[in-house]
Amino acid sequence: MRILLIGASGFIGRHLLRTLRRAGHDVTGAGRSRAADVEDAWCRLDMAQMHHADAWQPHLAGFDAVIYSLGVFRADDESLYLQLHHTIPAALFDACTEAGIERVIYLSALGSDSEAITPYWRSKGRGEDALRTRQLDYTIVRPSLVYGADGASSQMFLALASLPVVALPAGGKVQPVHVDDLCDAITALLRPEHRHVRTLDAVGPNPMPLSSYLADLRHGMRSGGELMLPAPLGLARAALRLTSLFPYSAVTPDALVMLQHGSTADASAMHALLGRPLRAPATFATPAQRADAVLRWSLPLARLAMTMLWLWTAYVSWFGWPHKDSLAWLAACGIPASLQTPVLACASVLDAAIGIVLLCTARRWLWLLQLLLVGGYTAAMTVCLPEFWLHPFGPLSKNWPILALLLMLWRLHPAKQGK
Repeated sequence: MRILLIGASGFIGRHLLRTLRRAGHDVTGAGRSRAADVEDAWCRLDMAQMHHADAWQPHLAGFDAVIYSLGVFRADDESLYLQLHHTIPAALFDACTEAGIERVIYLSALGSDSEAITPYWRSKGRGEDALRTRQLDYTIVRPSLVYGADGASSQMFLALASLPVVALPAGGKVQPVHVDDLCDAITALLRPEHRHVRTLDAVGPNPMPLSSYLADLRHGMRSGGELMLPAPLGLARAALRLTSLFPYSAVTPDALVMLQHGSTADASAMHALLGRPLRAPATFATPAQRADAVLRWSLPLARLAMTMLWLWTAYVSWFGWPHKDSLAWLAACGIPASLQTPVLACASVLDAAIGIVLLCTARRWLWLLQLLLVGGYTAAMTVCLPEFWLHPFGPLSKNWPILALLLMLWRLHPAKQGK
């Protein structure tokens, strides 16, 4: 079939594009930006202009089927949910009716309903209703939690599973489905014998609490033991309000509401459609993913630790430690008496400035600057105050792990393209 896949640059869209092509279909991806692994057969669309059927008509000629996989899990304004999940697809469905498109598949979400408790679910539900009222050969696919190694939510759950301690609020059950199973199911829906399926709940083999899902991911990564603690609902809501301040975070209060509601369904339709067992969550993760999962939370933690180190050092240098001792050390390094207090003040201000900048932003050059400064401090004290190497509290020897950490953070930070 000739298929127009809208949202082909998204997480599910990318996988679906490859699956459909492997099955022998002639697929054209569509969206605002071209998928990174697609060199041809792409239809660039300005979605802001696609609110009417007339806007879709020129793009539908010659296609047998249309799949709408475009969506957004987080939006600051409910109107964006409605545009992407209802208004734009409704215009597309009208255009498909006029163009005589043989097959239409709309990717929704399990739990969606026009009267649902979250804007995301409500907008998806309205999109489903729009499709049901059109005279089209259609299927609405409603996945539960979708796992894929390159998916943002999956990477978040892998990171959670790699933590030594996790606090989770009580909630409903999830039924994670592997993205490959989801894409195979959508591909199977294009076959004539499955066109009678109007709604498919795309779920994994078994419902499970979120804690069990994390345990399966942890076992797959071989991350060792993890302590699961119950989190009071009020504390969880407050924490999610904080994390939602980060623009690209999928961890929001609405996500907590949906988790409490649960996302499960009968898996028999998926079994019948695929004709094989569904992938179990215990097989999702691999040991090769463990390092990336740990880095996802340990890098921000390392940045915070270095921020606190510089800020605390600045405070102690000027306010917490006797100036006479600091000035004596500067004298031992050959600093003239007239410059000792200004040098101490400048060093404290520099430490504070690095801490403040690091708190606000992380730049590659900033890790290199810290590496050079700590290395310079260590070298200067080695020459001028070598006795600190023999101090039982290790004021110099502890710089070795700090230097190693800074070197790692510098090399892990992506360089600008072309540099």
